[in-house]
Amino acid sequence: MAFFEPKMREILEQNCTDDEDCNFFDCFSRCDLRVNKCGAQRVNNNLQVICDKVFRHWFSAPLKSSALSFQLQLQLQEAVQECADPGVPSGNTRRDAPSVFWKLRRLLRATLRELQEAEK
Repeated sequence: MAFFEPKMREILEQNCTDDEDCNFFDCFSRCDLRVNKCGAQRVNNNLQVICDKVFRHWFSAPLKSSALSFQLQLQLQEAVQECADPGVPSGNTRRDAPSVFWKLRRLLRATLRELQEAEK
């Protein structure tokens, strides 16, 4: 399901008693306990959701292919973990998303190169 930003803000700005009340599918917000309202801004982003729901599953254990170096597998695991759960204070995820994106892109391309070389 996809929503434009204005609709997403409308959905997220609801009454709450804790942060759990501010989750809408994979979009998370924080509960402002002073006014018992969810914030309009997401505290996660789409890249984090993809890393958590897709990449973490793929790269959480060592890949069965011996064609991929252990070092690259380890770097991928760490990058996916950083992407899915950056531990960044609320509001800063958008700033950090581009650097994580480029890091993942570089590592995924290196993975592709290693796998293609192994096929030759």
